[in-house]
Amino acid sequence: MKIMKKRANGTGTVAFLGKGRQKPYAARILIGKDLYGKPLYYDIDTFEEQLDALVCLEIYHKNPIPLKIKQNKYDRIAFFPKVPYPLVPVNIISANIHRKNKRNYTFKQVFEEMKNNLFPTKEEMQIEREKHIKPGNGKFALHSSLNMINAYNHSEELYDKIYRELRTSDFQSFLNGKTPSSIKQCITLLKNMDKYAYNEDIIDKKYTDTLKATGSHIQKNKKMPFTYDQIDYLWKIQTDNDKEDLVRNILLLAIYTGCRAEELFFLYTKNIHLKEGFFVGGIKTANGINREIPIHPDIKSIFEKYYNENNDFLFMKSNGKRLFYADYNTYYRLYFRGNHPFLANKTAHCGRHTLETELQRLNIKQTIINSIIGHKNGNIGSDTYNHIYIEEKIEAIKLVTYKTGKIIVLNNIRKTS
Repeated sequence: MKIMKKRANGTGTVAFLGKGRQKPYAARILIGKDLYGKPLYYDIDTFEEQLDALVCLEIYHKNPIPLKIKQNKYDRIAFFPKVPYPLVPVNIISANIHRKNKRNYTFKQVFEEMKNNLFPTKEEMQIEREKHIKPGNGKFALHSSLNMINAYNHSEELYDKIYRELRTSDFQSFLNGKTPSSIKQCITLLKNMDKYAYNEDIIDKKYTDTLKATGSHIQKNKKMPFTYDQIDYLWKIQTDNDKEDLVRNILLLAIYTGCRAEELFFLYTKNIHLKEGFFVGGIKTANGINREIPIHPDIKSIFEKYYNENNDFLFMKSNGKRLFYADYNTYYRLYFRGNHPFLANKTAHCGRHTLETELQRLNIKQTIINSIIGHKNGNIGSDTYNHIYIEEKIEAIKLVTYKTGKIIVLNNIRKTS
């Protein structure tokens, strides 16, 4: 039996939903009690890891957003908490009227219904962009939704096909000739549509389970590290404007910190400790959230360039508004990619692989590498992971020069008082 840690009253709890679930941990809050004093709960979202649910609760209580609950459940609440949550009761309209016609739905109709039911609203998308709070109630996250919309927009040949008449060969034929990135997006779309159609009794069997992204060209999509020459080129670029300069600096930060670009744009100023030589960041996984990341001496000047203790985040626009990952992608496309063919196909995520590869080349212990990058330590226990001190990480990162030289083995360092 899973035992959750006790949290302060009124701040929610992490509920273990049982074994066998893909996401067994729920971020749960008490929304009230019924006439008999029975507590009524609301699950904000479910997660694979307990830590992710805890982070969800922390973020939600800093900025509570309205929660949609069924009208009949809302009506059962007789006693609200001292500080009630913002609840929005909604009526769930039965779809039985349309049920008999769904078996003749076209590909387009299945997608549109799935989009209406499972894709985030504009408001939910904005909240995820700004607060990194993903929509609950089984909805897809922003990034996944946008990728599926993009894949659907390139699926015109399937729009008018009766969905239940499509077979594996039809889907496989549709994938043939597409680029590796398009194939990946399309397979995700098709499998999710099949799952939705199956759950809605539109089809009796799923035909996308055996779809394959075959062909040697698929391997070309693998992210390759920056070469030493490319890193040297990045340092020597004479940028023409602030936007191009920002892209160059994000790439360098990724190369020397191992952070994802999204993590850098969610970096709070209060979490940057320049004198001590590290910062606290990470947003994506339980192993990566709020990890201590060393600042390499070569990039300290980049942090100082953007650091302003009066700003909430490290990266801000000149008008005082936040810079988002979407802004960075626009700058990369318009001001950087075409100007630097020597860095063709190199992205911030390649920088993450670059640091990991270099640390491995230097024979740094894998547990130290994982604690910097934010990877899971495999079979190594969490206690080992948690006891990687920042001093060890700083010493490890100082060995990175991105130049060919002597390989050094970093020994364990004891934390000094």
